[in-house]
Amino acid sequence: MKKLLITSALALSALSVGSAAMAENTFALVPKNMNNPFFDQARDGCMKAASESGGKFKCEYIGPGEHGGGDEQVQIVMDLIARGDVKGIGISPANAAAMAVAAQAAKDAGIPIITWDSDLLPESQNLRVAYIGTHNYEIGVNLAKLAMKIKPNGGTVCIQSGGAAAANHNERMQGIRDTLGNMTGTESPGTRLTGQNGWTEADGCPLYTNDDFPLSVQQFQDFMAANPNVDAFLPTGGFP
Repeated sequence: MKKLLITSALALSALSVGSAAMAENTFALVPKNMNNPFFDQARDGCMKAASESGGKFKCEYIGPGEHGGGDEQVQIVMDLIARGDVKGIGISPANAAAMAVAAQAAKDAGIPIITWDSDLLPESQNLRVAYIGTHNYEIGVNLAKLAMKIKPNGGTVCIQSGGAAAANHNERMQGIRDTLGNMTGTESPGTRLTGQNGWTEADGCPLYTNDDFPLSVQQFQDFMAANPNVDAFLPTGGFP
């Protein structure tokens, strides 16, 4: 993953470099939040790419301190667009629908953007140059397959996700639900399990962490204390 993100940062940096003489060019890398160590790998790759560019551009790592609902992240991107020195932006959208507004503003300003880790919604993907990241639906599929291997007759499951509007986590949830429920033709985040193929989602689930690691642990502890007989607990990320 680290190699992927460093390579991604090198690809991202290419967007922001017009010529060797344009030393003030800035490439902005915008994570969902600044307190998630997962995003630090992308930050390090971006800084490495800037160092290796010979001064052609600088990398600015900037985002919300906490995950939140995505509004603060959208405002950060809008502010970057207005500055004038930012020539390219890489975004991991916390709220895919809300970020489409900023993505359109960037396109109108002639600033190319790339999404990483989490993408825009399908109807807005023409606003970005590329998406760099994992196939999130397949992550959900494989999580479900592991659960089915252990519990072949189905059971009760709780899904723990990130942000409710984060496209990547919703795609993973869809993969889990589709596979456990043996369903096709659903839309992200999938159809809630109410007995399909023997699987039922527990009351109160899915749980949303907003990428808050201490909260995710507390959610897990509270849920397991109240539901000791649950058959599967499937997080869509490494939160707890």
